[in-house]
Parts: sequence; structure tokens; C-alpha cells
Amino acid sequence: MNDSTFIIAEAGVNHNGKSSTAFDLVDIAKQCGADAVKFQLFSASNLVTQYAIKAEYQSNEIENNKQFSMLNNLELPKKTYEDLKDYCKVRNINFLCTAFDSKNLNFLVNKLKLRTLKIASGEITNAPLLLAHARTKCNLIISTGMSNIQEVENALEVISFGYLYANKKPTKIDFKNAYNSPEGKNILKEKVTLLHCTTEYPAPNKDLNLKSIQSMKEFFDIKVGYSDHSEGINASLVAVYLGA
Repeated sequence: MNDSTFIIAEAGVNHNGKSSTAFDLVDIAKQCGADAVKFQLFSASNLVTQYAIKAEYQSNEIENNKQFSMLNNLELPKKTYEDLKDYCKVRNINFLCTAFDSKNLNFLVNKLKLRTLKIASGEITNAPLLLAHARTKCNLIISTGMSNIQEVENALEVISFGYLYANKKPTKIDFKNAYNSPEGKNILKEKVTLLHCTTEYPAPNKDLNLKSIQSMKEFFDIKVGYSDHSEGINASLVAVYLGA
């Protein structure tokens, strides 16, 4: 049995919209010994309005201060994702990706044939997207930044229902019944990993609350990992010690 911690290098949008840089990030992740490298797939027009402003940590006085302009410049062609996945296979590192809407989710599952999907913290209250993810039957890794315990449980209710029922139109009680059923509990244990996460960039050590890893494990009885936004490596080392 392999008990080693699975390490995902977050490439995200650090390619700055340049395909060549995205391939460089794969190389760096491999050189660092990561098990996987993860990118993000989104369409700016489906994600933000023309008027949304950047977060404080994203702002630069000499640049356009709108989210849409920033995200539009960070999009990569779909073909690049296909090539990145192929390149990851050559480099012997797992390719992962986060989709932010159902169309891009379908691309990851039906075109790229991914069997593990990552859900971003900001989507944990997006029930339709959670349901769509679960109905792919893929393994799910879910970040929980900004969430309280009830919001995480609500998300797991939706996901358990999606795994168990491919076509049934749900009600709130259906979500709860699926989650509380033996079948729902078992499939969450099998298919889902929660990630404790502090949504600050960078996240100060005083805000990391790493004991939440143990609390989430006890409360939900499923696999729990850690999504690290802090500086340095100490927080990740402690997270592994705590069971990530």
C-alpha cells in the first residue's frame, strides 16, 4: 500500500496566457518531484461581468483594473490543453485541470478523458456545477477556502446525489437523503477529497488554521488534503503531519 502524500503543483494561470510558459511549468513541476501539475480552464465571458474589478492582490495601477480584461488575457486555446496533457504523459506527470463552467467541464471529461477533476473554492456553493461534476463519475478534489462547515456539507449533499442519480431532478430533501444514505457515504469516501484552504494571497501563518484538516476528517469521514497559499514550505510539512 502506498501511503505517500500526493503532491499537486498549481500551475493555474501562471503561464500568463503564453502556451510556451505553460509547458515550462510542466517541466518545473516534474523537476520538483510533484505527482501532478494542475491548470485552469475558463472562458472570461462565462465567468465575470465586464464591470467586476480585480481583487486587491491582483491590482496594478498601470494596468486595466477589470477582472474581465485580466482573465481574457489569461485564456489559452483548447488545443494547448490537449497538447499539455500529451506532454505530461511524455514527462510522466499527471495532468489535472479545474473547469469553471459546464462547457469547459465537458471538454475536460469528453475530449481530454480526465478521470480526476479539481473544483475551486469559489464554486463550492455553485450547486449546478457541483452536480454536473458528480454526474461525470470522476474523482473530485474540492477546495474549501472561504467556506464554513455547513457549506461544505451542503456541497457534499449535492455531490453524493449526483453520483447516485444520473438523471433524477433533485429536491433539497433528495440531496440530504443521498448524503445520509450508506451508498452516499461510501461513494464520497471512495471518490472525493476535500482540501482545507485559506483564501488569502499570500496567506499569513496566523490564518492557516491547519488543525481544520483533522476536524474535517473527523466530521466528514473522507479524505482531506491541503491547498497551500502560504509562503515557504513549513505549512505544507505540518499539513502532512496532520494527515493531509
